[in-house]
Amino acid sequence: QVGNVVSLGTVKVGADSVDVNARMTITKNEGGLVTARVTADPTKDPRIAKFAALIPASAKKADGTVDTEVKFRVTTEGVQDFFNKDGKPHTVVKYAGNVGDTYKVSKSDGVVITRTVVAKSDKDDFPYGFFSIKTMTIEQDSRIPGIKKIVIRANHKFGIVHVEAVADDGSTMSSYVLSKN
Repeated sequence: QVGNVVSLGTVKVGADSVDVNARMTITKNEGGLVTARVTADPTKDPRIAKFAALIPASAKKADGTVDTEVKFRVTTEGVQDFFNKDGKPHTVVKYAGNVGDTYKVSKSDGVVITRTVVAKSDKDDFPYGFFSIKTMTIEQDSRIPGIKKIVIRANHKFGIVHVEAVADDGSTMSSYVLSKN
């Protein structure tokens, strides 16, 4: 819904919680093609400096804070994003998918980005807010220097519910994705 605020406020860096005041506000919804403004302040805490340095300059203001626009296609069947350099739709999750399914996008430079379903729970075992939910776990091979992979958890009712970046050295930064509506 336009006006909906999705909180990403506190991120986990290893075992530490760091408040970066991250939020995503839905600014447009045209039949499921959703535009959102993402803001955050990764300069607030030195524990996330390594990950903050990996955020593309095009998504940051001169002071290092994040202020960017992103697009998703959100349907009852799944979610796609348009985060690659060509702006092509790339499936994040198909809720009817199964372990082993892959979602690939080929960029104009010939590089292929692959997302693979690595787990799908059949019971409510993932903590989300005040209850537990079923999730699918999707791993994306990374094209970001310093990041080994990105791990996404999704749920058929709530969409993307958790995102984790795993650095080459094994350190992690993660966040729950909690929608106001």
